[in-house]
Amino acid sequence: MTDEPGRSQTEIERKYDVDRQVQLPDLTGVAGIASVEVHDPVTLEAVYYDTATCDLARRRVIIRRREGGGDAGWHIKKPAAEGRTELHWPVGEDTGVVPDAVLEPVRAVVRDRELTPLARIVTRRTAVHLLDAAGVGVVELADDEVEGGDVRNGALRTWREWEVELLGGAPDTEEGRTVLLDQIERMLGAVGAHPSPSVSKMARTLGVDSLTDVTPALGAAPGAPEPGEDRAQADLEPGSVASVVVPALADLVLALEQADPAARADEPDAVHQMRTTVRRLRSVLAAFRRIFDRDVVDELRDRLARFGSVLGEARDAEVRGLRARAYLDGLPVQQDDDDARARLIDGAQSDYREAHDRLRRGLTSPEYFRLLDALDKFVARPPLTDAASKPAANAVASAVAREIRRVKKRADAIGADGGNLEAQLHAVRRAGRRLRYTAEDVAYNGDGGSAYAGVAEAGERVQDTLGEHRDSVLFGQHLVLTSNRADAEGEKTFVYGVLAGLNDQSGQAALDESSRAIDGVEGFADRF
Repeated sequence: MTDEPGRSQTEIERKYDVDRQVQLPDLTGVAGIASVEVHDPVTLEAVYYDTATCDLARRRVIIRRREGGGDAGWHIKKPAAEGRTELHWPVGEDTGVVPDAVLEPVRAVVRDRELTPLARIVTRRTAVHLLDAAGVGVVELADDEVEGGDVRNGALRTWREWEVELLGGAPDTEEGRTVLLDQIERMLGAVGAHPSPSVSKMARTLGVDSLTDVTPALGAAPGAPEPGEDRAQADLEPGSVASVVVPALADLVLALEQADPAARADEPDAVHQMRTTVRRLRSVLAAFRRIFDRDVVDELRDRLARFGSVLGEARDAEVRGLRARAYLDGLPVQQDDDDARARLIDGAQSDYREAHDRLRRGLTSPEYFRLLDALDKFVARPPLTDAASKPAANAVASAVAREIRRVKKRADAIGADGGNLEAQLHAVRRAGRRLRYTAEDVAYNGDGGSAYAGVAEAGERVQDTLGEHRDSVLFGQHLVLTSNRADAEGEKTFVYGVLAGLNDQSGQAALDESSRAIDGVEGFADRF
């Protein structure tokens, strides 16, 4: 098997239980269906894999290897906004081990834990395609005789089901698809079929209705979440600050896990989004550290900072390249310089590729996996202090007030004798960022709700203006170094001076605007 990403498609289907003697009704009466095409029966043999602690099932994700039929291969199924997303890889040789290429999209879920067979399912399928007037497939109705075996305890279950799945000719709107499926459901119900209590063959094989009900095997790793335990399901006192903060952290931990596949695959803006999630986690942990064990919080924030620095190397190179391209593309043709483009754009892209390679190694390291484990444990069983029981509205308002004062204190220190101006500005930017994330990720979930929108926006303006200034400073330094290298190799350097001027203007404009942004934050001080 190659290391290429899996082929992706969306699966929209419904399942129905039906007695063995029931005959399929005539479905040519379905709106838009002109004919029916019955395919020859096929036998599908599938093995489903998971960790001992059922990490995939708890997240409603399936990995299987299936032989037989037109889509034999390795499959991942995971939740989507509508239906499920399916990823496909060639079936390859049956080694009993899930290939690395298949594991890549779920590494953040399974980490370095071993995947072993959980269920074996044999399906004898007769597929019936409903075609439109042009002969295009609209719906596949799979008449399945299923025999499912629980690998862990040897239990065997058999049943018959009808699986109705939309094909390429289905309506192109969600409303249209729903109307079509509802009409088919009424016709199937008229002959005795009824919606299946389980949407997954694997869950049904294991004796449960939902994948999230699958019970981990005996002897699962110590410290793993208990059966049925999920993020933010800790015993939190209603109305307490912990009941707001812990679910907010749980959402961010989930967002980090979900950002992993795209960052690994180097999808557009994925590294940036993952880095932002890390920063949000660190910000919320810092803003509410007094409701948790301080030592645990500090350790988590340190570990997140180390991981964030690896993400930062790639993101910083990406930003340099984007900035250089924007400036160069805006120059008159006569000022453009191919050598400068090669150094500034191609060089940044090369730096990014090297940094991303390091990131990929980091994303497969034990340190990263243990960080994810620690985050899961933190939100499932948070180390709360007595302060966690304080009323949410008051505690959240106090936290936001502290973050506002933090911005003001750092802003007041700008220009202090003996201080490094750029370091002082960067400290204000970080304070504004923390204020923003505290308001966005926690305050919105508390009793104050959207009342904190203005605070978040004010913090964002500080972050953005001083972020633009800092990017200009760093890019200016990069221009000097790159210009010196170009000059040493006999290249023209005029364009670097032009770019430096444009960059200085942008940085100064952002710095000027930052003063108004800081005033905007300070304007909220009396309200909290």
